[in-house]
Amino acid sequence: MPQRKDSVKSFELPKVSILSKSEKISLMFYELKKTKLDRILVKDKETLIGVVTLRDVFMKLASKKFSNISPTSLSVAAFTSERFVYISQDMTLSDAISIMSKEDVSALPVIGLNGKVQGLLTKNMLINLLSKELHGRVEDFLVRGGYRIPAGAGLSTVINEILRDKDMREFVVIQNTSPIGVVGEKELATFLFNYLSEDTVHHMRSALQKFVTNDIMVLITEKLSPQDPVQRAATLLSNTNLVIYPVTKGEHLLGVIRRRELFNQLVT
Repeated sequence: MPQRKDSVKSFELPKVSILSKSEKISLMFYELKKTKLDRILVKDKETLIGVVTLRDVFMKLASKKFSNISPTSLSVAAFTSERFVYISQDMTLSDAISIMSKEDVSALPVIGLNGKVQGLLTKNMLINLLSKELHGRVEDFLVRGGYRIPAGAGLSTVINEILRDKDMREFVVIQNTSPIGVVGEKELATFLFNYLSEDTVHHMRSALQKFVTNDIMVLITEKLSPQDPVQRAATLLSNTNLVIYPVTKGEHLLGVIRRRELFNQLVT
């Protein structure tokens, strides 16, 4: 069982892609598909200068400023956040938790002794690694309000909800009373990029009505009940790389469990 004093280098980290700021954003999506992560690192020559997340891409492509621009013409630099926080491979898991909490970031690039990036440490990975430290049942962390959107809702509805409340990054897709998937910023960013890259750029509004939640959502195949140990929630969040996970009683959605509360239990 991993201990908090174990160094980050003790663990196999997912490899994160590093792109030049001058590369086209289409290359970022190619790299994200390959790594199955939600971010890349950005360099200027050989110096790391920032990060691009799918949240960054979503927020810009969903804005009116970019609504009539094909993103294939845009470089990585247009989406880069210069707020770049990283850790060394010799830091402990405890160090990483403290830095993530203090800096309010969901992932940390890990730098080796040679100055090269070794991989990416994420909140979901930490929650899964240290799941034995989590106590209680899912019902103890249940959030009942919000975080739901009907199956068949237009994507413009989802976009408006996320832009309206920055705290809500993902929603459970409900068919009748049963959860069938989760949709959020990551799925919308990919959709917006793919659609705006085509020749039908000027019909964005109609596209957002034509396509619905079911077209882009992450399918939920495993149920989570209120009586399940919280460790099971940690595993499901890690496996799906979601921020929230639906909690059901029978076929009915009761609410969600959020990554935030599980991570906060590790901080305290």
